[in-house]
Amino acid sequence: MLFLAALILSSFLRSYAPALIHMILAAGVMPLIMAAMIYFTPVLTHSRAPSWLVLILPGLALIAGAGAAASLFWRRDLIVVPALTAMIAAGALLGWIWQRARTMLGRPHPGLAWYQLALASLLLGLLAISLAAVWPEHWAALRRFHLHINIYGFIGLTAVGTLRVLLPTVAGYTDAATRVRLQRDLYPMAFGALLMAAGSAWWVWLVWPGLALWLIPLTRFAALLVSRWREPVWGWHRPGASLGLAVPGLMLVLTAGGLHAAGVQPSDVALPLFFYLFLFPLVTGAISYLLPVWIWPARNTAAYESAVQRLAWGSGARALGFFIAGVLAWNGLPGAVYLAGAVMAVFLAQAIWALSARFFAPV
Repeated sequence: MLFLAALILSSFLRSYAPALIHMILAAGVMPLIMAAMIYFTPVLTHSRAPSWLVLILPGLALIAGAGAAASLFWRRDLIVVPALTAMIAAGALLGWIWQRARTMLGRPHPGLAWYQLALASLLLGLLAISLAAVWPEHWAALRRFHLHINIYGFIGLTAVGTLRVLLPTVAGYTDAATRVRLQRDLYPMAFGALLMAAGSAWWVWLVWPGLALWLIPLTRFAALLVSRWREPVWGWHRPGASLGLAVPGLMLVLTAGGLHAAGVQPSDVALPLFFYLFLFPLVTGAISYLLPVWIWPARNTAAYESAVQRLAWGSGARALGFFIAGVLAWNGLPGAVYLAGAVMAVFLAQAIWALSARFFAPV
């Protein structure tokens, strides 16, 4: 809901839009992704829980993100301080993941490499914005590189890698080729993110090969979801429906980003599309599955089953609502942010309803 509040404010306070968008991405998304990486890394490496030094890294990233937003409100030249703070958090997390992968028994899960390259992309983006503070004459180009390498490299790689593993679990099907696809698609997509970021900043023509390197594997993924895995994924009350929409949603976001880089699409459309078509379906779908798991780790109680059913209720309609909000935003029609807000409010009510199962459902 805080993300939506910032989007609504940015539509009214356009002069503060960059700071508000940074508040969403840096103070909201960055700590959230780091926390997810810390949660999933012990699962992927079959290792012990992280120490408190690792657990505080998302908090450090939150402080850095809030500082970045504040510096854009008042003193842009001070952005190097929160950028360096975020680099410390990202570098420490990358080192911890690398150490866990190196010391585990057997070969690491290929999903772990997606986290490592995502954090490397974040570090590259933070370096770019730090250089922009030192060389203000290159601020515009370096800021565009920073924004796009973080969206596609940091957020995009993390999300796609997680989706590949999480969607079969949530929807209840088994895909034996997941590991092969993770290994095959990682480096082309990471290189594609770098091309799109460089193209948005300096050489527009680089956007198109970068876009192709993303759309080809995503098209294969989406085709499987509507053919082989249609039955377990799609449905009005299927828990995987919201996650499933995030795949074609990301394809539309990438297309809009390419059109923006080419000067065809307005600059104020791409980011709302990113939230409505990709991030909101992804986050709500992931929370629908993970929230009951976090609260009832044993997963063998009536309360757990009740919470799962309550969060899955209307998942397909929720995904459709976000998709319609994205279509409205793409066409410049009013009401997109309010429709997305209404859908998110319903989901928040569902989450409260699901949590009530802990106290009112039989065990």
